[in-house]
Parts: sequence; C-alpha cells; structure tokens
Amino acid sequence: SADLKLLEEATVSVCKSLVEKNPRTGNLGSLIKVFLSRTKELKISAECQNHLFIWQAHNALFIICCLLKVFISRMSEEELQLHFTYEEK
Repeated sequence: SADLKLLEEATVSVCKSLVEKNPRTGNLGSLIKVFLSRTKELKISAECQNHLFIWQAHNALFIICCLLKVFISRMSEEELQLHFTYEEK
C-alpha cells in the first residue's frame, strides 16, 4: 500500500544503520527478548484495560515486523543468523 511505501522510505536510513551496527550491539535481539518477556503481561493488561501497555506492546511488535522485513529482504540466511547470535563480550 501507499502508506507502507512511505513508511519504508522514511525509515530506510534508520534500518541501514541498524543493519550495520546490530551485529555489534545486539539491539534487535534485545528488543525481541524484551517483547517476548512482556507478552505474559498482555492478558492481564487487557483484563485490567491497561491501554498504555497494550499500545507499547503493539508498537514494539510493529517495529520488530518492519525491521525483520528489511533484514530478510536485504541479507542472506547466514548474515541474518549473525544478527540473532550476538553474545555480550
């Protein structure tokens, strides 16, 4: 859609920077780990109508999806694996 194309154009520089730096920083993996650790709280948040937490989780998942799309479309499987095997030194 047109909106998706605009989003991709607006975030291309941020995505390129993340692709370059992520093997050293592990930021994408950290974002995914934080999202997964907080998903247990989503059901409780929905029951308590904590819209702020649900909104934050939605945004985190949206960012992860957008970044994965860029990663998958621009690199090989081996390169992609490097982005998820970061180990803190």
